[in-house]
Amino acid sequence: MNWNNLLDEATHHLQEYIRIQTVNPPGNEIEGARFFKRIFDAETIPCQVFEPLPGRGSILATLKGNGKKKPILLLSHMDVVPVEKERWAGDPFEGTIRDGYLYGRGALDDKSMGIVEMMALLILKRERVSLKRDILFLATADEETGGHWGIQWTMDHIPYLREAEYALNEGGCIILNKTGAADRYEISNGQKIVLQLQVKAKGTSGHASMPHSDNPNVKLIHALEAVTKWETPYTILPMVKEFFLKMAPKQPPDERKYFEDIEKGLRDPSFSARLTKNLVYNAMIRNTISLTILQAGNKANVIPSESTATLDCRLIPGFPKEEFLEEIKKRLGDDIEVEGKMEGKLIPPSPFNTDLFQAIQKFASENDPDCPVVPYLLPGATDSRSLRERGIASYDFCPFRLPEEEILRIHGNDERIALENLRFGMKMLVELIKEVAT
Repeated sequence: MNWNNLLDEATHHLQEYIRIQTVNPPGNEIEGARFFKRIFDAETIPCQVFEPLPGRGSILATLKGNGKKKPILLLSHMDVVPVEKERWAGDPFEGTIRDGYLYGRGALDDKSMGIVEMMALLILKRERVSLKRDILFLATADEETGGHWGIQWTMDHIPYLREAEYALNEGGCIILNKTGAADRYEISNGQKIVLQLQVKAKGTSGHASMPHSDNPNVKLIHALEAVTKWETPYTILPMVKEFFLKMAPKQPPDERKYFEDIEKGLRDPSFSARLTKNLVYNAMIRNTISLTILQAGNKANVIPSESTATLDCRLIPGFPKEEFLEEIKKRLGDDIEVEGKMEGKLIPPSPFNTDLFQAIQKFASENDPDCPVVPYLLPGATDSRSLRERGIASYDFCPFRLPEEEILRIHGNDERIALENLRFGMKMLVELIKEVAT
């Protein structure tokens, strides 16, 4: 295979894909589905577009095997989050290439994943690889707002999807250290539980020239300060303990003992302060609370009668929701109303004793010797929760090599992906599929 030509092809497709604006809301993912369909049709790979609601489309393509083993599902989503155009160095929907990087909304989340998964099907088809499994390509709508018109709809209405044994989706990746070497392969087999809350303060409206003590904005600000300053207690799951244990050998000698027993290590205040500065580590070891939306008032000289805020909370799986809510309400105070906006389900993690996970371990040992493959409790939410709920072993793992600071561009400004990651991602994905499906 000419990987230089394949990289050029993948790069061209990703640029085209990013130029299709699928910001959710409103989504318009149907145009992304049609984009994929044109490519699959040209390669004579059977595919079907589904449009449960006008403009909200998903696409399923199937590369047939002989059926001796159950299918593998390659999953991605087509919708992206909104942008602050004025804060980007260039047009976020142009797919500009600078200094070896392709910039654009969706470059990492999640259009690059969709392109390398599509390219994997194209490569396997062109090479006439004999498969024992069907390889399913599914690009969905609506992931960024819960998946109702995407993964949930497709799993409910396309029975064949539920026959998949494994799924590979966005999430973890190969983390690079400061020198650019692989530090760890992060594979998520489970994720935190979403709990979004709307909090509301009521008061007395009036003219802003005459301040009074019943201003709902002031009440809400004081209440939110108490909640957002709450240092939630540490809750360490076995998979998180294993994550840090496997990371221990790579730590400086004076830090190693803390990683080897993370629960004991966190009792040391200085180590605890250092560790929680890492946003990912901090999210893995405790319940988190982010203040995301504030709404109140519509005129500068009017005190409103009501103000609201949204708290995006992510709970450690198994942590009692009632206990968490009780503490939230206590810190907000009696004057503040609390209402649930969105609640996730407790879904058991996928097992690691599978062919697909072992294939990733084999790839890591051959390409990055002595680099640990670690279980990763995903702080965010992905479509995989809808697959695990139906018994499909799902792994959130993008076949990309990324430094931690690059990951922080996801949902941020100047989101980008190194072009070499497209080459690496295609190679790795094809190798993994050959390992488990031939």
